[in-house]
Amino acid sequence: MTFSQYVRYDVHMRNIKKKTITELRNSLFETFEEVVAGQIQFISHKNGSQVAMVPVDQIEKLQTEIALHKNLAIGYAQALRGEGVKSSDLKAKFKRKEKDLRKKYA
Repeated sequence: MTFSQYVRYDVHMRNIKKKTITELRNSLFETFEEVVAGQIQFISHKNGSQVAMVPVDQIEKLQTEIALHKNLAIGYAQALRGEGVKSSDLKAKFKRKEKDLRKKYA
């Protein structure tokens, strides 16, 4: 899901405030506080262009989810091609790693 798709989806999931640039100029501090509190804001210009103000933690969460989905797609494609690692080999590797970490941090 792209960021713009997420924002469009999120529009329907919760109340998003819409403001003009002039309204933003007149209430910049209040708008900033609302965004920090989790409120997405759409700011529109009279020429029709729009931007969204979104809390940074939501953007970071989206970036993490995108990376996870990419990795999942890569793994799925590898599995379809018969590539990858047997689950028994992976379990053995994780057990060795766990043992090493327990030694190191115990």
